[in-house]
Parts: sequence; structure tokens; C-alpha cells
Amino acid sequence: MVVDGHLRALRETMLSFVSLADGLVWGNAVSALAGSLNVGPSGGFRAALVRELLGREPLAGAGAFEADGFVRRNCCLYYRVPGGGMCGDCGLLSRNLR
Repeated sequence: MVVDGHLRALRETMLSFVSLADGLVWGNAVSALAGSLNVGPSGGFRAALVRELLGREPLAGAGAFEADGFVRRNCCLYYRVPGGGMCGDCGLLSRNLR
């Protein structure tokens, strides 16, 4: 339901007015899902759901939980926006900066 009912529909709507690489779209979705674990009360069910979703296509491989936290496998390119920076889960950051 999360991927097919919501994320694919959002992707299709976005593609109707802007050109985006699939890796960027799914990487952003994975980052948001992983980031949701840092908001609100922690819960085993929510963490299990996020981990399950990250193992399913088209999200699989877009990021992973490592010893020092979640890391994306691609970059959202936010650092290229004037005044932007690198996200905390950016794969371009060295491990000691995350």
C-alpha cells in the first residue's frame, strides 16, 4: 500500500510536470521513510515496517542502515542549491561526518 498506493502515484504526478531520475525519486522516498524513525515515539512495528519497505522494489538498494545510521546510496543534489548543504544521510559524506 505504501509503495503502490502512495509513492508510485506521487512519482507519476511529479513526472507529469518535472523530469526526475528514478534513482533520485526513490532515494528521496527511502530517506524520508528512514527519517520517519527519528520522529515521535520509537516503536518496533514502525521500524520493522520501514526495514521491510526498504527491502522491496523499487526502494531496495537505495539506502541501508549501517552501524552509524542510515546512509543513502545516491545523492539528492541539495548541496548544489544556493545555501544548501549535505543531508545527514548523504552517501557522499565520509563516515566520520555523519
